[in-house]
Amino acid sequence: MNKTISTNIQILIDTNIYLDFYRSNNDSIKILSEVAPHFDKIILTDQIILEFERNREIVIKDLKKKFESESKLDNISSAYLHNLPEFSELIEAQKSYQDKRQLVINAINEIFESPEKDPVYTFFYEMVDAFHSSGNILATTDEIIAKAQKRKLIGNPPTSSGYSVGDEINWEIILANVKENIILVGRDNTYTNNFSFLKKEFHLNTGKQINTLTDRLTQALKAVGATPTKESIEAEQKMLEELKKFNAFWAHNINKGSSDSISEVETLSP
Repeated sequence: MNKTISTNIQILIDTNIYLDFYRSNNDSIKILSEVAPHFDKIILTDQIILEFERNREIVIKDLKKKFESESKLDNISSAYLHNLPEFSELIEAQKSYQDKRQLVINAINEIFESPEKDPVYTFFYEMVDAFHSSGNILATTDEIIAKAQKRKLIGNPPTSSGYSVGDEINWEIILANVKENIILVGRDNTYTNNFSFLKKEFHLNTGKQINTLTDRLTQALKAVGATPTKESIEAEQKMLEELKKFNAFWAHNINKGSSDSISEVETLSP
């Protein structure tokens, strides 16, 4: 059972946290089931919704491309080998493999083309619907966009790649609307390497605090009084291990280290 939920802390979840569920195994969906009862503690912006919708397609296409590349078998060609019965068996096995491989590709295509069959998409839009019903989606305005563009030009974090100002827009929405302490759930370097700056700016603009920056949804839920199951905590730990293969955040921090935020970012254990 869940504990009584704290009323003065909200959780800001970076878009990439939602997208990371496409880079992990099905057990990680357990984590989303822990989040669902506590939508009232989540901060959701219209920019996060747009980013999820747009980048979901990119992530699925990338996963398909990666699978097609890694699962491809080269054809074996030799007139002499065709005389061996063992070779004929190998060719049959290869054909069976190719058929199964195509079934996986078809399944990926189906998830892409039919979002209702995608459990991550289903969760996300159940959350969006709940926020629409309560009127709690934080909206982008012309003023927010202007401030985000200025933030980009000045170079203040959080910083989006290229010419985009998505991270900047999200942060300006938070500064303009959130009046409670928050927990930031993120894995991107733009947060981990600039946490001290963001923490100070948030306090100056809102009078409130960023209580912590964490890479785990289950840890954030604990901080607002929820009690994630042992299975969800273990699934998230496994998920983070899997993400080391996909996420540039992990490559940067494991191989190079992070000199700007290690003392500020809470070190979390399962």
